[in-house]
Amino acid sequence: MFTPNRAVAGRRGRRRLRPKADPVRERDPYHLAVTTLADFAGEGRFGWGRPLVATALAAELGLSPTPVREALARLAGEGVLEHRPGRGYFAPSPTASDIVDLYEMHRRLAGWAIDVIPLGARPAGIEAAAPLRVEALFASLVATAGNDVLTRAHRRTALQLRPVRHIEREVKPVSEYQILQQERLLIRGEFAALRQAVDVYHRDRMTAAQAVFSVMRRSGESIDRI
Repeated sequence: MFTPNRAVAGRRGRRRLRPKADPVRERDPYHLAVTTLADFAGEGRFGWGRPLVATALAAELGLSPTPVREALARLAGEGVLEHRPGRGYFAPSPTASDIVDLYEMHRRLAGWAIDVIPLGARPAGIEAAAPLRVEALFASLVATAGNDVLTRAHRRTALQLRPVRHIEREVKPVSEYQILQQERLLIRGEFAALRQAVDVYHRDRMTAAQAVFSVMRRSGESIDRI
């Protein structure tokens, strides 16, 4: 079970799971909890499938339990965390099959975006740090399509893929060439070629699913493994 003491007690130099942003009192507690817990899940900081206790998390974040519980409920509703009736909330625990399914969903959403991009539309510039470069690429593709339903579906899937992509950077990083190729094709409006490149990217990610799962699963033994 995740508790503040396990994260910090008796371990000199260990950083607590505190947000790096502004002090809590300067921001809305609920949105701070949502943002911080989503970031922690995306970075794999909870460990695969570990139970999440609202009171322990609230103590770590310097918040009252109420906004933390509300944040856990929202993130579970978005598929970022898991809710098991009668047992509480848990960190994501995708299997290799789940990872393949998530990437297949993501591939289809990207294909849908390519299909509905308005004639003559061009994406805004893609600016993101290396760890989120791929996510920013596909977010730009979906935004260019201008479909609200698609945007919401893609956002949910991208959030669910974050902890997977975090581990991928250790197990099987995306090549810089793949990212740049897809960016160029999107910017140039070469959508037939972009679809092919998108399919290749997703097939490549699916082949790494078992290796990614193995690393994620081992993280369940200790919240410090990732």
